[in-house]
Amino acid sequence: MAWATGSRGPGGRVIVLEDSRHVGEVREMLDTASGDRHHQIFVPGDRMDLGDNLVGYGGSFHECDTEASLGDDFYLQVQNYSITQYVSVIGPTLVRITDEADFEVWLGDADTAREKGEFAEFLANPALLVADLPGLGAPLDGAGPRHRLYVRAGGELTVSPYGSALGRLGDDLTDLEAAWQQANAASVHPCAVTLAAALPETVRAVELAARPWLGEYLLAVDALRELRSRGVLRVRASGFGGRLRPENDAVEPARTQARQLVLWTDESAYLYTADGSRLFELNRAAAELAELLLCQGSVEAAAEYAPRAALLKVQQFFERAGVSL
Repeated sequence: MAWATGSRGPGGRVIVLEDSRHVGEVREMLDTASGDRHHQIFVPGDRMDLGDNLVGYGGSFHECDTEASLGDDFYLQVQNYSITQYVSVIGPTLVRITDEADFEVWLGDADTAREKGEFAEFLANPALLVADLPGLGAPLDGAGPRHRLYVRAGGELTVSPYGSALGRLGDDLTDLEAAWQQANAASVHPCAVTLAAALPETVRAVELAARPWLGEYLLAVDALRELRSRGVLRVRASGFGGRLRPENDAVEPARTQARQLVLWTDESAYLYTADGSRLFELNRAAAELAELLLCQGSVEAAAEYAPRAALLKVQQFFERAGVSL
């Protein structure tokens, strides 16, 4: 999941090989990296007992309308984004942006959610994940070669199947990191590497820059999937088709990466956090105050619309829980 989505995993580097003949070269590259001893290498092959840090897989993690398998127990369907709405999700499914057509459909779904509060139904399925999120506006926490690598059959090294090449087998890992940093430094909207083989960078960067709320959108999709897994349906997300408090409708929160989001149903309300995917169930009044704090940016600004003491109480509750609103 961490490798496919580009999110921060539990630790270490995940490497996926297209060709098992490169195992030795990959191990040599890792052995020369100072302190780099925590990694997992996925290698084509049906056998699962390939030795330390090696996992055999069947099929493909990048070809759409196919599947990848781990042993006889786990099968991952791989689909491109634009057709996923037309197929049945019957098990774990990875959805990829493979070209401009996929990207346009993805943007259209995001725009509809922002304007009307209507999210594409398939995105809330707990069995489905969208790949390469840093190329779509997510944080870069797990995007780079420190966390994930993809080794093409020809020996090119990148971070994802649709990423631009950062180097080749035999290159030093620090050089790969430097190449990734350089590509992003030249981009208006990092990550410029993850989807570079699928989309022109000028198209991707312009569209993402026009939608500074895409980080919130991806957070909302995560939250909807989490709530669906708990049987919670017909959920609204703050900032998408409206907010709980009308005074927040015209407010655009400070554009650091979105880390918390308020959601609600007719019966209850929730605060979802990006850090650790934590979910808090709240009453309506507390959720309104949390939304005020997130939208207004501080207790002082929010106090124009609600009692300061109540705002402080909500803020301090979340601080004790390790969440900074």
